[in-house]
Amino acid sequence: MKFAVAAVAIIAFVAWAGSPNSYASDGNNLSSVNGSVRAEPGSTYHEVSAVNGNVRVGSRAAANEVHTVNGEIVVDDEAKLGEVETVNGSLEIGDSVTVERTASTVNGGVEIGKGSKIGGDVSTVSGEIELKGAEIKGSVVTRNGDIELTDGARVGGGIHVKKNNGSNWNWGKEDVLKVHVCSTCVVEGELRFERPVELHVEDGAKIGRVVGDSVTRR
Repeated sequence: MKFAVAAVAIIAFVAWAGSPNSYASDGNNLSSVNGSVRAEPGSTYHEVSAVNGNVRVGSRAAANEVHTVNGEIVVDDEAKLGEVETVNGSLEIGDSVTVERTASTVNGGVEIGKGSKIGGDVSTVSGEIELKGAEIKGSVVTRNGDIELTDGARVGGGIHVKKNNGSNWNWGKEDVLKVHVCSTCVVEGELRFERPVELHVEDGAKIGRVVGDSVTRR
């Protein structure tokens, strides 16, 4: 009888360890090495993290740190976070979300919904940044990716498109990035472009000084 109970326990452990959604919870921390993690709606955590897996933060959940290395991060409406970060994956932040510090990725796009507020910078190296009525206190920063501001989005620290470092896959010719600022959008601070950019500022938009030698206005 004892042997049967032990065998069932071993089988259960193996099934848990092999599950793509398995995670370990330690107090107010929620983490995974190989698998996805989901912060439950309305719950509070200190850290929600993964190494190889996606992270989802439920609506009205709260966490000081949300991050992964290889995976996307999805934040549902009205969540409250300290910072959110991934390396290889996109950031999808819903409506009325508060991020006290930064929202960043290296290889992936960033999408932030209406009424959301980011206290610091929003940044990526390779990926599009789309702000749909969000308010960014810091800067919007990228190297390779278009920037789209719609629905009255506001950026307090300007826009910075950095030059590429390292090898150039286009044999010396860089693609022209597109930056669009809607008629009800506001960008305070400089719009600094260190690589070719096509800048479209709609009538009624308010922007700071444009800096860059390879900027085409339309």
